[in-house]
Amino acid sequence: MLTDHIERIIKEKLKGSPTDDQIKLIRSLACFILDTNPSPILIVKGYAGTGKTTTISAYVDALDSVKQKYVLLAPTGRAAKVLSSYSGKNAYTIHKKIYRQRSSKDGFGKFDMDVNLHTNTLFIVDEASMISNETQANSIFGTGNLLKDLMTY
Repeated sequence: MLTDHIERIIKEKLKGSPTDDQIKLIRSLACFILDTNPSPILIVKGYAGTGKTTTISAYVDALDSVKQKYVLLAPTGRAAKVLSSYSGKNAYTIHKKIYRQRSSKDGFGKFDMDVNLHTNTLFIVDEASMISNETQANSIFGTGNLLKDLMTY
């Protein structure tokens, strides 16, 4: 079964023996990549230090093995740097990926939504709990609601 194959790859890429919770997550990730839903979302929750980012890093390696495109994102530069460090891959801030600066003469331009040119690409967002769902009235970014803009992108 293909799910078992993906699970095996993730476990091979994981450094060390997975915990029971990581085994459950690996199963969910394997099922997720094979989901035929056109816009599936998987939310991974857990306390700090439970192995979420480590398991996602192994998942990213497995995605490379099966030639699945992905983009690694995080809400802050620090979180992107941590994700990049764990995965050994480039990670970007959400803002850098989904917005582009509108040209401005005064030097204080606004940032509009960029065009998403990715096809058949998985977006992996680490530290998603840091993304606000509140609209910032004076925001210079998109609609002012990062979560809404990310989902639209």
